[in-house]
Amino acid sequence: MGQRWKKYVLGCVLLVFAVLVAWTTGEQVVQAIAQNHTARTLVIDAGHGGFDGGAIGSNGTTEQDINLSIAKRVQLLASFFGVQTVMTREDTNALDYNASRPVRENKVSDIKARQQVVEQTANPVFLSIHLNKFSDAQYHGAQVFYSTNHAGGCALAELLQDALITGCDPTNKRQAKPADQSIYLMKVLDCPAVIVECGFLSNPAEEALLGNPEYHKKLAASIVTGYLRYESGV
Repeated sequence: MGQRWKKYVLGCVLLVFAVLVAWTTGEQVVQAIAQNHTARTLVIDAGHGGFDGGAIGSNGTTEQDINLSIAKRVQLLASFFGVQTVMTREDTNALDYNASRPVRENKVSDIKARQQVVEQTANPVFLSIHLNKFSDAQYHGAQVFYSTNHAGGCALAELLQDALITGCDPTNKRQAKPADQSIYLMKVLDCPAVIVECGFLSNPAEEALLGNPEYHKKLAASIVTGYLRYESGV
């Protein structure tokens, strides 16, 4: 492991601790980490990919690339704290893509492949990372949505929302909400499942933040902090 990579890992770890300490005493922090060694597996889903780039900001910021960057950082930090993890995609490609198929069929295949990853994972917790976009540029702030199919989804979403507000944007007044049932994975998965919308590409200031890898670390640290709290009951 190179010196630069070591510094990166250390910086991320220190950031996680800083966010954790904001809520808990040192004893509770240690307890949160120690109790995190459970049989659950965190399935980290970087939304979109390949032919499906997702939302695009006014400066050309592409959702799929940011989603993957944040997801990789979540995976790194979660693994550091002993969380078992699985990634639905680890590169810029879509899942189960076939160039000979129409776009709609490839979208269905991609989503079904993500479902299959979850269903083949023992005791999964599904966390999908996305970015928001709206016609009105004033809106900003991360927001977490949860599947109502499992009670754990609501609890996880509320802790993640709290962590994102505290760790990234104290002015954010958004609350965790049930996901729309038209979202396929939120409708069919029966494990704790959430979508983390990490911010609005339609807001110029937030788009600038979302284009910065340093901010991806901050988002990842907040997400992992919320997840550790969920696992430990803190």
